[in-house]
Amino acid sequence: MYRLLLILVASLIWAAPAWAAEAGQVSVPLRGDAPQGDEARRDALQRGLETVITRLTGRDQVSDLPGVAEALAQPQRWLLRYSYEDGEPPRLRAVFDERSLTRYLADQGTPVWGGERPPVLVWLVTEGTGRGDLVTAGDPLAERLRAAAGRRGVSLVLPEWDQRDRDVVAVADVRGRFDGPVLQASRRYDTDWVATGVLYGGASTTLNWRLLDGGDQVAGQRASAADTDAALDAFVGALADQIAERYSLGGERGDNPESGAVPGASDGGVTPPPVFTGDAPTGDVLIRDDRVVTVRGVRTLKQWQDLYRALADSGPLRGVALRVASDDRVQFELDFSGGRAQLERLMAGVAGLAACGDAAAPPLTYCLR
Repeated sequence: MYRLLLILVASLIWAAPAWAAEAGQVSVPLRGDAPQGDEARRDALQRGLETVITRLTGRDQVSDLPGVAEALAQPQRWLLRYSYEDGEPPRLRAVFDERSLTRYLADQGTPVWGGERPPVLVWLVTEGTGRGDLVTAGDPLAERLRAAAGRRGVSLVLPEWDQRDRDVVAVADVRGRFDGPVLQASRRYDTDWVATGVLYGGASTTLNWRLLDGGDQVAGQRASAADTDAALDAFVGALADQIAERYSLGGERGDNPESGAVPGASDGGVTPPPVFTGDAPTGDVLIRDDRVVTVRGVRTLKQWQDLYRALADSGPLRGVALRVASDDRVQFELDFSGGRAQLERLMAGVAGLAACGDAAAPPLTYCLR
């Protein structure tokens, strides 16, 4: 285990972060008589940064959130690179540092999504011939749906609608809200979040939708809109609101123990203990600390690397330090400006982990699935 630990530490030094790479990428139309001038570029960067903040927070209206006005006033602070694209109108493609921006917003008290965004499987029926048509990847409507999801930072999955799906569920099941066949067909897509909807045309567009989490309905609405694009935007926005409410972190500042900074994380106070590389203690508890997470079932170098990257790439975390390795368990100290409850919410977004310890006592303990 000691040799594995040394190899792991050396390899992680060179590990490149990959958290939500697309969240910081935008393409914005340029405006004005001089589209490549300073004023047009500054305007496009501000609009692009506002889009990124919308994705990171899951909120549609972000201007009044703490720290957002200051961030938008200096878009260059978060800019990694940009380029121009030809077209009518020409566009500016920009890449912003979403990790630094996420941490800044969390420090300011703005709720941000932490960890991996859970995908939503969407069974959407349109009024076609007969009982309607299911929207699948490659349909023109699917591209419009994905565009709406991209603006809000929601990860959508559309069914394959191949014979395997058709053997289990029918369009009539989606329209009739028969959850049994829909949930059975959804299992192959490995997502807890499942949305169903029926899109009606006519004098006004209506979208009747529901959102299921683990098979239970958590939201639903029959909403009218001016046109199809507006209906899809409203639908995706409602999904984003539900997911952000469940997975967002932050929203508070100050000395509240549930939201305050980790003691000693940046004020020169408590110094975190070094990584233990000797004969590690045995038993279920290695170190008891609210800033520490224990993970069981780590047996290979790849598992170490994947786990470390998943934690290090979680936007709200400022840093991840490996503290102890023992048998098949490891412990990480997390530099996180939040309390235990918020840390639990962040860990719920890390793929491949399931809580398996005493929920009432530190440290938080998880097992690899």
